[in-house]
Formats: sequence, C-alpha cells, structure tokens
Amino acid sequence: MPDEQNQKQRLHQEKQGDSAALSASTMTVATVIVLVFAKAVAVAYSGSAAVLSALIDSISDIGLSLMTLLAIRWSMKPADEDHRYGHGKIEGIAALLQAAFLIGGGSFLLMEAMGRFIHPVIIQNHIFTLFLMGLSVILSGLISFIQKMAVKKSGSLALEADSLHYSSDIAINGAVFLVVFADYMNWTAQWLDPLCALAVAGLMANAAYKIAAKSFDMLMDKELSTEIRSKIIAITRSHPEVMGLHDLRTIQSGTRYLISFDIELDPSMLLWSAHEITREIEKAILAEYPQSEIMIHVDPYGDTEDSRHIGKKAEAT
Repeated sequence: MPDEQNQKQRLHQEKQGDSAALSASTMTVATVIVLVFAKAVAVAYSGSAAVLSALIDSISDIGLSLMTLLAIRWSMKPADEDHRYGHGKIEGIAALLQAAFLIGGGSFLLMEAMGRFIHPVIIQNHIFTLFLMGLSVILSGLISFIQKMAVKKSGSLALEADSLHYSSDIAINGAVFLVVFADYMNWTAQWLDPLCALAVAGLMANAAYKIAAKSFDMLMDKELSTEIRSKIIAITRSHPEVMGLHDLRTIQSGTRYLISFDIELDPSMLLWSAHEITREIEKAILAEYPQSEIMIHVDPYGDTEDSRHIGKKAEAT
C-alpha cells in the first residue's frame, strides 16, 4: 500500500506540472494576441520604428507560443513502442525553432532600423501610443510571471525558452515607451527611435542564443546540473548498504529526468535484498525529483567493469 500511495502521489505531481505548463502556454497565446492587436494599432497611429520593433517581436511571439503549446502537448504523450523514452525531446526541437524565429525577426528589424536612420519617420499620436505601450509592459510582465511559476512546477524546456524571451519583452516594451515619451517631450533627436529598434534586435539575438544553447543541451544529452547530480549521489550514498557508486548518467527529456547509475553491494547478499535496496534508493530519489525515470544496476563490491564503460573509464563517485 505505501508503494501504491507513493506512486499515486508522484503521478499527481507530474500531472500538476504538465497541467501548469499547458495552462501557462495557453494563457500566453491568448495574451500575446491582445499584445499584437494593441501594438499594430500603435504602429498605425505613430509610425515609430521603435513601436514597429515591439510589434515584430510580438508577431514572432505568436508563432513561438503556438509552437510551445503544441510541443508541450506532444511531450505529454506517454511512451509507446517506437518511443520508449517518451516524446520529451520535442521540447528541445521546439526551443531550437524558437531561436531561429527570433534570429529571423531580429534580422528584419535590423534592416528596417538602418533604413530609418537614412529616412527618419516622425512619431505621431504620442499619448495614444504611450497608453498602448504601457498596456504592453503590463501584459508582458503578467506573461513572464505566469510562465516562471509554471516552469518551477513543470521543468518544461519549451516553456522555459518561451519565458526567457518574454522576460526580455518587458525591457523591450519599456524602452519603446521611454523613446515615445522622450520624443513627446522633445528631449531627444529622431535617431533615438531607430537606435532603440537596433537595441531590440540585439535583445532578440541574445535571447535566441540562450534558447539555442539550452535546446542543444537537451538534444545532445548534456548532463544535469552539478547540484542535481550531487544530490542524487548524496541520497544514494546515504543508504547504509551501498558500498560504492559509479557511472552516474543524467539527462533531461522534456519535463523528465532520465537517471541511471551502478551501485556496489556486498557480493554475498541475496538477490531479493539487493532488489529491495535499489527500491529504497529509487523512492528516495523520486521523493526529491518526482519527474524522474531511474535505472539502477547492481554490481558486487569492487567490480566496476561492464560493456557500458567501453570507451570511457567508469566514473567513481
């Protein structure tokens, strides 16, 4: 009964995380549609390159957020005969595509801003534009907050990537607001408007780089953080029957951690006893990381050689 209760609790935590990611992604898509409409009106009334840059950023956000929503739904599909480790890697692919979208939008914005330096456009209807950009700052902050809370619950890479560039949107929309306000007060020259657009293009490129790096980490099976690995080692070594630990391997696939390692036990121990020890270690790790799939191999103490270590020395930890 305790085993069944623990499993139900773990499944409940996983479902909560998946549900949080899905809800946050759905709310993001709806909010971004409102942002695009507000910024499109602001561009039509103002003619500002800075406002145009914010609109281009939000238009790309719609595609990115829809992609994130689809990726999260796909990653939630259970494992099947063709995908025994589930479908979590789709989140890495989605994040990589997000980076490509941002690079494309930033490149277009770069060319538009350079053209505005040569042929400046006078900003008009400042008050109405300021109202719409102020609304954009508030909505961007709301999106960022919702996504960060959902990332903490789910660990979704696709949502984390989406959250990363929405965090920069607060600075983007805030900067555009200040540019329009400064122009309204006649505090600056016309070159500030396209200069702001160039800065936005730079922010988009920076976000694309960070998102691409995270997606490559997942797709290339990069190890989890040192903090998580150290915690797994500490939990395993805390079991009084564990005499050694080696070949710890950890990767992330979507919202799940895939963990495998070897433990060394007393060679005279009964198979059933060894099995119970691995169960106890597994439960302890799942209590800390409920979204994990764990594989523990048992070796007699002192024997660290097997076919999985060919090409690399067994990692003693």
